[in-house]
Parts: sequence; structure tokens; C-alpha cells
Amino acid sequence: MGKAALYTFDQIVDQISEIGRDRHKDDLIRNAQQNLDHADKSIKALTKAKGKKAESCIVISAGPSVHKKQSIKKIKESNYPGLVIAADGAYIACLKQDFVPDYVITLDPHPTRMVRWFGDPDFEEHAKKDDYFARQDLDVKFRENTLKQNQCHIELVNKYGPQTKILVASCAPANVVARLKESSMDAYWWNPLVDDPSQEDSLTRAMHKINKLPCINTGGNVGTAGWVFAQSVFSIPNIALCGMDFGYYEETPKEKTQLYYELLNHLGDKEKVLECFMDFKFPLNGDKFYTDPTYYWYRKNFLDLLDRSTCRSVNCTEGGTLFDDKMKCLYLDDYINQYHGCPVIS
Repeated sequence: MGKAALYTFDQIVDQISEIGRDRHKDDLIRNAQQNLDHADKSIKALTKAKGKKAESCIVISAGPSVHKKQSIKKIKESNYPGLVIAADGAYIACLKQDFVPDYVITLDPHPTRMVRWFGDPDFEEHAKKDDYFARQDLDVKFRENTLKQNQCHIELVNKYGPQTKILVASCAPANVVARLKESSMDAYWWNPLVDDPSQEDSLTRAMHKINKLPCINTGGNVGTAGWVFAQSVFSIPNIALCGMDFGYYEETPKEKTQLYYELLNHLGDKEKVLECFMDFKFPLNGDKFYTDPTYYWYRKNFLDLLDRSTCRSVNCTEGGTLFDDKMKCLYLDDYINQYHGCPVIS
């Protein structure tokens, strides 16, 4: 791990939970109330995984490595027999490979950005007002999206929607819920555990009071939420992660990162923003990455949850910042090869 302006960095990391809560509190409650009529089936209705799908799982997140390492192609072409859970941001990338994961998960309440992952009927209007996707270093085809490409996404989701089981947080925005219904997805609902429900002013408690849905700890992001579902809801003993970068490749310009402008708005100074990144070297191949305070917070949350986990988890992202003495890294091919006729590892 390289050097950073640690005092400023740590200060921001410590504030992220509160910042996120303040930013989303109105959306969380409003969306939970609006979705009450749609949330007719909770995650309690999910069936247990059977056979090989009960033995191992791969969680596909949407970090830049999932494209650079062709993770989805490897999973599909290997005929991997285990359970596959994809984050919403990785869903269309799966469909473009003619691959439907066992489950897709969506969490973020943002009113205009999340619908992009399901094809956005209001793409032109949203693109005019928000350059989030235009500047981020994820899928190049998303970053350089056109109206024609977005229409392709709508058609893909409509085609594969009837085959898709989706785990929907109660805070999902109205346009996402509309797309799930239009594409005939099989939806299972839940509440994100966003704070301590024992507190009187708890947002989690307020959401549960509205809908009585089960509450799931997400670690603050959809990729970690997928991992939590794999172990706590599906009881999978062996879980691999791919696309879980929690950071950026070294060559990515800082101003192209997802939350650069949020940091700039928070700190008010470009020089201070440039101090708020931390360097990492990935242990399997020596590739260099860096992370910002939000992704570092996600990383910290995941490792804290890992401490309390009883499953065996490995990072098969082949890049990024999610490694630690307690987090083993493997190449994705090596993990997949362990589940083709070989005994399950413990």
C-alpha cells in the first residue's frame, strides 16, 4: 500500500456512512413506500440451491477488471456448475455473452443512474444532466454509449427478463422497478440494513415498519450485498468474487473516477482531491491500482464482514484493492477448475 494524505483520507472515510445516509435518507423512505404495492414476494420465498449450485458460487460485480479479464466469458465457456449472482451493473455485460446469471441484485436508490443497467427509456434526458457514465472507467461501451446502444440494452433486458430472478432492495427507484416489470423479471424483495435498527431514528427500522421485509447487511454496495446473499441467504460454503475491484487501474485519470466530482464538491479544492487516493499493488501479478475514500470504505466494510463469516471466500477479480492476510486471491480459471469433478475444498 502506497502513501496518501492519511489524515484527510481517514477523515473522509469516517464520514462516508453519515454522508451517504444524509444523501439517500429521503429516497430510501419514499421509495420503500412507493414500492409497497410492488413488493409482493420477499426473499423468504427463495428456494434453496441444490446440487453443485449449493456447493460454490461466483459473485460478479461491475469493476473494470470484469471487462479487462473477460471474467464473464470465462464463466460461461467453462460451464461453471455453481451458483452465479451478478450485480446490476454487470447484468447487461452477462446478457451480451448470452449468459443469464442465477440471480441479479440491485440496491442503489439513485433516481436516474441505476436504470441504465436495465436500459433507460429516458436515456437522452438523463445523459444531458449527468456525466457520471461518460467519465467513469467501467465498461467502455457504456462510457461511450449512444442512443442506439441504449436501445440494444432495452431489447436485451426485455428478451432475457423472463429468465431473470432479481433480488430487489425496497429502496429501488421507480424507473428501475418499472423496467423490471416491463421485462417480466421474477422479483424478490428485501430491505438494506443501512444503520442500527435499534435506534429510534433508524432508517432501517422505518423501512421495515413500512413493508416488514427482511433486512440484509450490504456493506454499502451491491457487490458486497451479492456476497452476503450467497452466504447468509443461500448458505453457499465456497464463494468467489470477480469484478470486485474497489479501485481503479493505475492509468485511470483521477478526474475519470466515479466519485471525483463528489470529492471535489466535498473538499472544494482540486489539490486536496488529488491527495485523497491510496495506492495498492495486486499480489498475484503486481499490477498497480489506486482507490478513493468511498471504495476504501467499501473495502473496509467487506473485510469487517469477512471476519464474521463462516464461508470460504476468495477474490478472483485478478486486480483491484480487495486483498488482505484474511482474503486469499486466486485466478478465476483456477477457482472454476476446482469445481469440475473435484471435491469441494474446505
